[in-house]
Amino acid sequence: MKIKTYLNTTEQEIITRKFNILIGISLGNKYFSREHIRDYLLWAITNTNESIVVLIPDKIHALNYEIRCGYKKMRANTVAIRDGNKMENIVQNILNEFTPEQRALVLILKWHAIETNKHQEMVRILYNEFEKNVQFKNEIIKIVKESINLDKVADLELEKLAAYPLEELPMLISGIEFNNIKYELLPYPGISSIDNLVVGLQDGSIFPEISKKLNILNKLRLIEAYDM
Repeated sequence: MKIKTYLNTTEQEIITRKFNILIGISLGNKYFSREHIRDYLLWAITNTNESIVVLIPDKIHALNYEIRCGYKKMRANTVAIRDGNKMENIVQNILNEFTPEQRALVLILKWHAIETNKHQEMVRILYNEFEKNVQFKNEIIKIVKESINLDKVADLELEKLAAYPLEELPMLISGIEFNNIKYELLPYPGISSIDNLVVGLQDGSIFPEISKKLNILNKLRLIEAYDM
């Protein structure tokens, strides 16, 4: 694995296996082929502290089908769940190639599993700020525009698509906790504007009043990592 960028962490912390690793698989990112997922898993097994979570964001991916594809909400949810199940099967089939000891390190979670009370409270705060804080709203809209690479999208559609980063931000800011284990290191193929916003919220250098309201107890570390 080639690591290009370290955010909120160092090479030494990775080498010493300081963190439990979270692998977030974007259902809309074509980089996550079977081969690349397998390499991410093997790297994580070597570098995690205790265990690994593979997170499949099926629930929030439904927003892409609803807004970009024009699906009705029920159909969007159904298709997103189907895609999440397909990805879960791919990951499980990869794990079946590993040793029992390696497989035992890895948990596969869907999005609903991380929606703790703390996560939901952070989401509520972020939605409220999106409605009332013009600068924050503009930053989120900029992130949405960057993610879809389209120049002409109706303002209302952009605001609807903003739900994706607003729902995702608590995980990117604080990582996740599952079964009393914190997962605070995320390898991902690329750094974008949302990652810069995350770091700013974590250290209070961007929107410090929002950082204070979020009451950030844990911080996710992100590495820009690519298959060799």
